This record gives sequence, structure tokens and C-alpha cells, in this order.
Amino acid sequence: MKEFSFILGNNPGALQDVAAALGAEHVNLEGVAGLTVLDEGIIAIVPDDPDKTRKVLRAKGIEFEEREALVLSLPHQPGQLATILGRLADEGINVLSCYCTVEKNQIVFTVDQVDRAKAIFRIP
Repeated sequence: MKEFSFILGNNPGALQDVAAALGAEHVNLEGVAGLTVLDEGIIAIVPDDPDKTRKVLRAKGIEFEEREALVLSLPHQPGQLATILGRLADEGINVLSCYCTVEKNQIVFTVDQVDRAKAIFRIP
């Protein structure tokens, strides 16, 4: 999976505009995260079609970063996130983003050492 992260202006409809453009191209979002930091909207999305997503973001003049996103299913129990993050930290792997998918009990994360993280969690 691919994660696209970008900055939007913090104003009504900014994210809706991007979501509508993606929807018009039949792009489904598998995961989304967003928050406001210093009056800027910081957004991360995991689409089902990276090619169309690149096209939409470029057409809107939105600069973005693209990273490989890893997805894990977690048991719905206390401490599961801490366990995952602890294993990465113990290996010296830095987490760049972390949030949930639209599927129940799944976590999306990006890291600075993708191959090592995949090996740790046996992700193909």
C-alpha cells in the first residue's frame, strides 16, 4: 500500500475538495488521518489506486510525499499498539506515521526502514 501525505490550508472544505476529486476518479480510501498543526491541515491517506491519487493531487497543485505503508491487524486488546511500537523502537526503526484503517482493528504505519519492519512483522 502507499501513503500520500500533504499539507492543506486550514479552511472549510479543503479536505472535502480533495476527497471529492478522489471520489470522482473512483479512488477508495483504505485509511485516512488528519490534524491541524499551526494553522495547517496535515493529511495522510492510503488509497486503493496510487496512480489516480498522484494524478488528482498533481492536478490540484498539491505537493505530497509518498511512502510505502505497512498494515497490520491487531487484536482488540489493551497494549497492542505499545507492543508493535516497542518492537520497532527496539530495532532502532523510526515511525513516521501511525493511524487506523477503515477496516476494524488494523493499523497503518510508515517507517524509515521498511524492509526491516516487514521482516520483523513477517509482512510480504
